[in-house]
Amino acid sequence: MEPMGSLGATRKGLPMTDRERLERFEAVLAELQAEQATVEATMEELRAKDRVKSATYQQLMARKLTLRTLAALFERHGLL
Repeated sequence: MEPMGSLGATRKGLPMTDRERLERFEAVLAELQAEQATVEATMEELRAKDRVKSATYQQLMARKLTLRTLAALFERHGLL
C-alpha cells in the first residue's frame, strides 16, 4: 500500500483529485460521527441496566474517548 501524502495520494496507482480526497475525508468524518452515536447509545443502554462497571462499558468508554480525540482533530482543523 502506498503512503497517502498531499501529493502522493493515489487510487490504484492513479493520482487522486482534490474532490476525491475531500469526498474520502467527508466519508471518514461521517463514519466517525455514526460510530460516536452508536457507542453513546450502547453506553446509555448499559447505564440504564446499571452495568457501568462491566468490561463492555469500560471498552466502550475507551472507544468513546478515542473517537472524541479524532473528532477534536477534525474540529481543530476547521472540518467539523
